[in-house]
Amino acid sequence: MQLAKNTKKGPVLMDNLVDIHNHCNLSSDSAATPEDMAKAAFDLGVSHFALTDHIELDEFHDGEWDYWAAIEKTRPAFEKLKAEYDGKMHIYYGAEIGQPMYNLHTAEEILAAHDYDFVLGSVHRTCHYEHMGKIPDNEFDRKRVMIEYWEDMLNLVEWGKFCSLAHITFLLRFTNVDTPAGLVIEKTERAQAAYDTYKTIIDKILEIIVKKDIALEVNSSGYRRGLGGPMASAPFIKRYKELGGKLITVGSDAHQTSDVAKDINKCYALLRDLGFNEICVFKKKEPKFIKI
Repeated sequence: MQLAKNTKKGPVLMDNLVDIHNHCNLSSDSAATPEDMAKAAFDLGVSHFALTDHIELDEFHDGEWDYWAAIEKTRPAFEKLKAEYDGKMHIYYGAEIGQPMYNLHTAEEILAAHDYDFVLGSVHRTCHYEHMGKIPDNEFDRKRVMIEYWEDMLNLVEWGKFCSLAHITFLLRFTNVDTPAGLVIEKTERAQAAYDTYKTIIDKILEIIVKKDIALEVNSSGYRRGLGGPMASAPFIKRYKELGGKLITVGSDAHQTSDVAKDINKCYALLRDLGFNEICVFKKKEPKFIKI
């Protein structure tokens, strides 16, 4: 895997099929082994791959999943895959930190103890809504969860100790958007409605990640979740670029082998349409750029 000449942004890697958001059985919601996930990626021609297993800080000590035990297995799993695919596929040591602001001490303890290449920061719940899939379908709850979600994400990026902001429009998989005009919004149109309705706080989030050199993730699972595009969706990616954002990561958010690298090429096509000609991966938390 040859490197092109260096640019002002860093080395540009020649091979460009990237999937650096995946989960295996070191996450509580996957049954796939690390070996199976990596083999699926390699068989598909993925050249840059990471497992980013869940570390959900709001439930870290509830006893339902032994996070400490899982985390301590991630480094040996990474080393094994790195050795197996040496010279054949770039492997990165990753993690997805969910809701770190709910247990900041533990989040920072984990990050200090592990030399991750790549860390995703995410919001999967809010203070009143532990399960996004169970949000009551009424105006009060739709508005409250939307406000809590963006406020939690703003707190997350202000903390900022991660590489890429994961699936910024994740909430839109689960709830409609109550617009000021009271319009009924189709699922594929929720992203534009959400941006238009909550523009002030969303712009603050995007401005902060641009300022802090935090990447914006384009997560291909939005296609298979019925959103008609990735998460972040086109309106968010476009605004990020307008604000000066240049760091984009891509991932499938696969929890099973059949979803590895799924719809990544659709993400590339959208990004090119929006004016991006490169994405990045992270090595020792430093971006390396890849032409698409």
